[in-house]
Amino acid sequence: MSCRTIVILFFLVGLAGCGFRPLYGTGGSLAKSELASIEVAPIPDRLGQVLRHDLLDRLTPFGEPERPRYRLEVTLSERSRELAIQQNSEATRVNLRLSATFSLLDVNSGNEIFRGVTRSIGSYNVIDSDYANVVAAKDTARRAAREISENIRIQIARFLAER
Repeated sequence: MSCRTIVILFFLVGLAGCGFRPLYGTGGSLAKSELASIEVAPIPDRLGQVLRHDLLDRLTPFGEPERPRYRLEVTLSERSRELAIQQNSEATRVNLRLSATFSLLDVNSGNEIFRGVTRSIGSYNVIDSDYANVVAAKDTARRAAREISENIRIQIARFLAER
């Protein structure tokens, strides 16, 4: 055997010994079917709607479940902070921080079975055009919401796979 083959075999045996299981590998259909059985509760405000639709795309890509086993409730908070203040007190950069606290509830019992928190920070430059600033702020918020939805999906998938 070559040295390369021995190293690969050693690596594979080490992975098998530590209990590593790919989330979406063989048996990953269980995680996908569990994710597809999650009902996503409405989230207030426009950015909440964006987050909810992104969660629906990630969790239930073939449509909302007829008989959900779980209900996902998300509370979203948004905070802006001006940075890079010039001598005339005008900001040239803004950080947008989104935080989401979420709970996964068992629909049958109503009990909370998993709780998590995730955050995302995005930033944009402030320029002389008000319209460009509004568009930049909305785009930054959408990107941050997309990152939060992916983080929520990963945390829930990990929880359901270990359950």
